[in-house]
Amino acid sequence: MTLPLHQQFEKQKFASAIESASDLDEIKGVAAMLLNLYYKQLSATNDIVEGKMS
Repeated sequence: MTLPLHQQFEKQKFASAIESASDLDEIKGVAAMLLNLYYKQLSATNDIVEGKMS
């Protein structure tokens, strides 16, 4: 899967933030944000597949 350039930069920004994080609360915050985004994407994908979005 090839991401558009702006998404590649965004992905690298998050990867760098995770890699450089030394504060456990910061890491937990990033993990929670990514978990929420994953489930939002999953829900949106399911809605599209089921024809709920137009």
